[in-house]
Amino acid sequence: MSDESTIEKIKKLEGKKKSGAIIKLLDGKHSDTEVMCAALEALANIGDEDSVNHITHFLDHPDSKVRVAACKAGVKIGTEYMKTRVRYQLSVEQDPQTKASIQEAFNEKYA
Repeated sequence: MSDESTIEKIKKLEGKKKSGAIIKLLDGKHSDTEVMCAALEALANIGDEDSVNHITHFLDHPDSKVRVAACKAGVKIGTEYMKTRVRYQLSVEQDPQTKASIQEAFNEKYA
């Protein structure tokens, strides 16, 4: 399945609020950054407990784009737990550009 068709599939699953199927795609063979970011955004829009738990696993992902997407998803969900986890990621983030992107997303919601 190509990345574009995978992203389309994620959007359809998001519309049906099927976080489990999105999580399976995310945990599968898809290591493409765009696919992971689309899946994290979809999970944030669903916002159920499974989504929250799964987004947490990507907050410290090796790819900075995925970390930013996960942090934005956490900010969007907006629970105290996610707020705390994003703050923690900000405190340990080493890449200045990534830290700035996460901080910007955090400030948009909470400043």
